[in-house]
Amino acid sequence: MLVQRNSSIALLFLALGLPVFAQSTETAQNSPAADQPVPHRARVQVPCWKQAGMTPDMVNRRWELEDQQKVRIAQVCAEPSTSAQQKHDKIEQIHADTDGSLAQLIPVKELKAFNKCQAEVDQRRPKAPGEKELGPCGGVIPASAADGTTTPTADHRHTNTPDNQ
Repeated sequence: MLVQRNSSIALLFLALGLPVFAQSTETAQNSPAADQPVPHRARVQVPCWKQAGMTPDMVNRRWELEDQQKVRIAQVCAEPSTSAQQKHDKIEQIHADTDGSLAQLIPVKELKAFNKCQAEVDQRRPKAPGEKELGPCGGVIPASAADGTTTPTADHRHTNTPDNQ
């Protein structure tokens, strides 16, 4: 009885495994030879930091500064004793500090080119329908009643960026 059950299981694996092996050898036979050209894939855009002339070290340091900024903003958002206006002011100061650090790290010319490239990439990237813009503390930014789009209620600008100077 045990031998018959084991034999049945082995036959089942063999029956299921044979088509897999047949497909893998067929795929190997149909794959192009090394001397044949491979069909061209869509070109990937050169990263904005490379286009702007930034070094990988600059990019890594920029990421570190942005991560530190996020941590500091999260700490401000978690403070229960501060008012919304105080949180806004503190967050604006954090943005200004980060912008100053970035200006010291990345030359103005490269930073402008990088920001321009990023803006173009963001314009090409479609937003999901109904996607809402969140504020720095996670709340939804109120939509404009006039046109139904999501826009911040106040003009939000970083004061120390090359685009705003």
